[in-house]
Amino acid sequence: MNRMFGRCVLCAVAASAAGTVLAKENTQTWGDEKYRPKLFKRFGDIVNVPDGLTKDPQGNIYHSAPNLVNPEYPGVIVKRDFRSGRWSVLCAGLRSPKTGFGRPMGLEFCEEDGNLYYCDNQYFDSKDYASRVMRVVLDKKGEVLRIETAVDNVKLANAIRFYKGDMFITDTYFDLDRKDGVGVGGVYRIPLAACKDKTVSLLPKPDYRKDPYFLCATETKPLERGDISGADGLAITREGHLYFGTFGSGRFYTAKRRADGTYEPAKLIFEDPKRFPCCDGICYDEVANRIIMSDSCLNALHTWDIAKEQKGECGFGELWRNGDSTGAHGLLDQPCEPMIWTDKKGSRKLVVANFDMTFPGLTNKKNDKFHTLSVIDL
Repeated sequence: MNRMFGRCVLCAVAASAAGTVLAKENTQTWGDEKYRPKLFKRFGDIVNVPDGLTKDPQGNIYHSAPNLVNPEYPGVIVKRDFRSGRWSVLCAGLRSPKTGFGRPMGLEFCEEDGNLYYCDNQYFDSKDYASRVMRVVLDKKGEVLRIETAVDNVKLANAIRFYKGDMFITDTYFDLDRKDGVGVGGVYRIPLAACKDKTVSLLPKPDYRKDPYFLCATETKPLERGDISGADGLAITREGHLYFGTFGSGRFYTAKRRADGTYEPAKLIFEDPKRFPCCDGICYDEVANRIIMSDSCLNALHTWDIAKEQKGECGFGELWRNGDSTGAHGLLDQPCEPMIWTDKKGSRKLVVANFDMTFPGLTNKKNDKFHTLSVIDL
């Protein structure tokens, strides 16, 4: 990364910590006050579209920003040091040869090889299969050695997870132009061994069922806001079961892992457009054995109780929701990614990235000057 750019980024990140005194927002809230989100981090414009979250085994936090609102700033991945709490720039997203942009979104550490992987979402710059999955190769000190392409020929690379030597990613748009108007997205399963020494290329979407890495599909019948976005957030339980949902309509799926390592067909387990119209990023809360889902449309965080699901009951619940907000004091501002994290005192926290990039029909009506992460005490 350019040294001068790196200095500017660090200055912008550091300057935001000082903040300004702001009047508290007058917006409606729903949920138990003990789960009221607080401000975890406010960034400068260098992180103008907060998106992905992950952590490494040491508790350091990594956060991605595709910076689609203000392209003057390249997409970046920033890091919060667990011991000091200081933020710094890990790297800028590797520029695509097709678009000239780097757009890091969902990201995850792979314990198998110790590297950081991220989804490079190029869909808003090019719909011609420009998206990729990138591998950030790190040295023993956590410094970047190089960034390389692990998977290419993706439409909209969004979420990424790992389980027992396999990489799982969501591709949000298949762009099949179906006559019934239903949008298709899907989940892919790629063995790490397949992309260790070469780039894996997915098949064109008209042939997606023939792709050896294709696992399952989602379907999105557009709601009133007309969005047909498919598979977005993805979570994996301790047993390897998959949970994922669609951004355009909040359809929530699971695909159970069999004892032999194969997966059952995806099953739709919840659909209620009034209570859950949009499934963005999700995470697995292992302690509570539940999925936490961000809802960009309602400015909300929902939960799915797996124990209730196993009893044949509806596991859906709402953790917190608030009206349109700038996020200046930590309220949700188009939440897109939740992550469970334990601080130095041993307290379990839910860190939430606020995307704050308007789309038709969402509660969030304006791209404002506050670029934030929220935190909730669990």
